[in-house]
Amino acid sequence: MPGEAGDVQVKESTLVVVGDMEIDRPEPKKTFSKVASYLDAADLRFGGLEASMSHIGAPATGKIVMRHDPEMIQGYLEGGFDVLAFASNHCMDYGVEPFVETMELLERNGIAYSGAGRNIQEARTPAVLEREGVRYGFLSYVLELPLGWGAGPKKPGVAPIRQDALYGPPYVNEEELEAMIADIERTRPRVDFLLASFHWGASQSRTLTLSQQAVAHAAVESGVDVVVGHHPHILQGVEVYRGRPIFYALGNFVLDHDHPMFKPTARESICLKLNLKGGALSRVTIAPVLIEEDGSPRIPGPEEPKSAEILGALKTLSEKLGTQLDISGSEGMVAL
Repeated sequence: MPGEAGDVQVKESTLVVVGDMEIDRPEPKKTFSKVASYLDAADLRFGGLEASMSHIGAPATGKIVMRHDPEMIQGYLEGGFDVLAFASNHCMDYGVEPFVETMELLERNGIAYSGAGRNIQEARTPAVLEREGVRYGFLSYVLELPLGWGAGPKKPGVAPIRQDALYGPPYVNEEELEAMIADIERTRPRVDFLLASFHWGASQSRTLTLSQQAVAHAAVESGVDVVVGHHPHILQGVEVYRGRPIFYALGNFVLDHDHPMFKPTARESICLKLNLKGGALSRVTIAPVLIEEDGSPRIPGPEEPKSAEILGALKTLSEKLGTQLDISGSEGMVAL
């Protein structure tokens, strides 16, 4: 009978995963007001932090740069984000000092981060959090790596995996790929569930690069449960490899940066709800996301054409990768 001695109750928990975020607005606390119930229902929330939050530093030349007021931390706190991948091609746009200042800001406010550090050892150290008796691990890496962004033994920066068409297959730096594999193998025994996120791929392209697939497969082979991609700003397909889902690009979740290069599809994305039982992934559901004119995310209802349009596009992209996506109303489900 349930409850008798010897019964083992399986712990259940939920992780919500979202795409790139760049809060830069007068009232940051209201950023997630339209998706608050969705975020609040999760035990843990993870997303990508694009830029530093600081007043100091000088802009890098030759690239689009961004930096936000430290007050924007209030938005991430109000959204309940527990851990952020602070590993992007914009996190050091204004130099090392604001990069370090942002890590300190996150630390003071109790938000864990992955992929960034005061040295390479810190950048490759996982964020580990426990919820409902489940130990979650997060590792993050940058493939779209501006020169000088990578951390060193005594240099702040991100966990790098350099890529170049002139490298032989798998088109990434082999030493850094091996370091990632070592990170995963070292982390795996410490956690029940392990997610790896990557800032990779071609901006606003639905076409995968060879390096994306090579790194994703290596991560799964080494012990990662779910792979998540940031950076392209639009959706890319889902692949199930060895029973583990790879979400190559989630798209944006907050877009307070209206740049002429962005296509309308930059305002269409998804967020993930990962259900775990005893630390094992039991269910993966996908919600479509629309970015409103004010840059805030909203989950459209099943009666809205955009809901079917976004999930339909993801279904088509995923089928090309051999993945079946089942759609019911305004929700998609990955067949593992």
